[in-house]
Amino acid sequence: MRLPATLAPWRPWLDWFDPDLAGALGELLLRLHPLLGAFRLRAQRGELEPEGIDDLRRRGSYERLLLSEWALADAAPEEFDRRAAGGEHLFLSPKLVARQADALTVAVFDSGPAQLGAPRLLHLALWILLAQRAQAARARFAWGVLGVPGELHEADSAQRLRELLDARAWRFRADAGHAGSAQARAALERQWAQHLDALEPSPGERWSIGAPGPGHGLGHRVGIGAAEAGELAVTVSAARARREARLALPDPARATRLLRGQFVLASASALAPAIEHDGPVRIVRLPQRISLKQPPLFSADGHDVAVPLLDDAAAYVQRLSGKRRLGAPSLVRWGSARSLLAATIHKHQFGGAVPSAAGLVFWSLSGFSHGDRPDELNSAPGQGRWLPLARVQPERQAHDASPPAELLMLAGGKLWRWRQDPNTARAAGFGNGPYSENVLAFVPMNGAWADYLRVRENELQVCCTRAGFGGQVLAKAECAGTPVSGWLHAERVDRRYLRTAAVELRIGGHGGDRAGLWRVLQWLDQDKTADFEIILPSEWKVIGVDAAPEASAALIAINPDRTALLAIGEKERRTLYQSATRLSVGSVAGGGETIALVDLDGRLVVLHERGAGTTIYAGGSADE
Repeated sequence: MRLPATLAPWRPWLDWFDPDLAGALGELLLRLHPLLGAFRLRAQRGELEPEGIDDLRRRGSYERLLLSEWALADAAPEEFDRRAAGGEHLFLSPKLVARQADALTVAVFDSGPAQLGAPRLLHLALWILLAQRAQAARARFAWGVLGVPGELHEADSAQRLRELLDARAWRFRADAGHAGSAQARAALERQWAQHLDALEPSPGERWSIGAPGPGHGLGHRVGIGAAEAGELAVTVSAARARREARLALPDPARATRLLRGQFVLASASALAPAIEHDGPVRIVRLPQRISLKQPPLFSADGHDVAVPLLDDAAAYVQRLSGKRRLGAPSLVRWGSARSLLAATIHKHQFGGAVPSAAGLVFWSLSGFSHGDRPDELNSAPGQGRWLPLARVQPERQAHDASPPAELLMLAGGKLWRWRQDPNTARAAGFGNGPYSENVLAFVPMNGAWADYLRVRENELQVCCTRAGFGGQVLAKAECAGTPVSGWLHAERVDRRYLRTAAVELRIGGHGGDRAGLWRVLQWLDQDKTADFEIILPSEWKVIGVDAAPEASAALIAINPDRTALLAIGEKERRTLYQSATRLSVGSVAGGGETIALVDLDGRLVVLHERGAGTTIYAGGSADE
């Protein structure tokens, strides 16, 4: 990419952007750079220490006298004394070096309501300016978000820059005595100052970047406010200096791409699929490489599916419009170097939870920003599979205000719930413990609550989180043995609720130790309409349940040699898909209506209407 010579200092960062975005951002860099002033990071030098030999000299300590001079003292004492009197002895002169300590500069960005939108463009430019400024001074640059005191991040990749964009809060936390946003910002800055004072080394340069305010913040304040249409007013103030300027914003199209983190459109253009047909099979060719570890993620209504890309903090999301029409694809990045802990698709938007030092960051989940993380919810990075997550909006009760939105996550048999805090957009604590335990599966219902399958006192129970029904048993069956895993599907049929469950039980005497007993149950409201058992060798891979309201319920499983997908019912087996390439993972949506598979060639295979139509998304080569 060609850049003007004036932008050469920032080229390593501008290379993260398409040329048109790099040019727009470069104009902001050139305007902001003079406002920052000279680099005044405190020189952190230790005492002078010897490092090797610098020279031979006529003066010095006799501890550094040459060995040849000491030999002369033994062989000719008189000559030794004469040379000493005449100043002719030779001494070693050590090379003295001042050790430079680890220098650090820190920037704290205000992601609150006054900085949403256009001001975030200047956040991007200042992040790059300060990163280059520190690098030129051989210092380390770290950054944080005002609303999360003490949590610092590195500035080593475009993903980190997207992470800055994703950090946003619709309101500041209303601490006691600090209900106003200005007071809340001041209180948060004081907390940041305490954290930075405790660092070793203490940051030599400290920057507060956000809404205009009195004083100079943590050391240097960059105040960003509105000016005339298409402009922002910028004030840079320190203890002994103050500079002001007005900056014109990039055109709306470029500004929107920057704010969305769409720094490079190369991947987006590649999403324009080339569609081919091989008989009844539709093939969509894409260059992205799909990970083989994560089962495809469906939205609750089955209209969207997402798969993570290999070696990238991104997911390919495909809108499913039926077997005859292809929906629009998109490439979504969660802007963090950390692994995605849990994920969901809510109203066609992909979002998730990312672990952080302070708890959890809820990314792209409307109404949520950060939340507490229970001690039990410690997932090792790079585990390869996302935990189930759902966002629900409880129904409004008569004469009550709209209840807060909720996030539900299933981990280790425990169902956790976070509730939206309307004052801060920060998820409130998850309570004193999990919402429910011994949970095998859960499924969102109408976007308003979730039904979940649990085992309690040798009984399988279907319960829900719906207001007024929380914890109430909606359907049940006796259960002998210990459930290992389970699946649940629920839907409304003719004003009644049809719930289908499949539970794996490890019980000896059924096909040997390597066999599992699957129990399939179905209820129409509380009336049990099906209850049968299927014994499968452990080599079978069950990926879901087929509710089939018009027929009998069945397991959906991949056969032992991973070449076929079958529906296994009480009396028959049906082959839904035969594959020439071994299958890796799969998921089921709509009670068997739509199925998504990933094969070892890194292809996403979507079966529509229980296999009536097939679409293959042929990505790049797969991971091993």
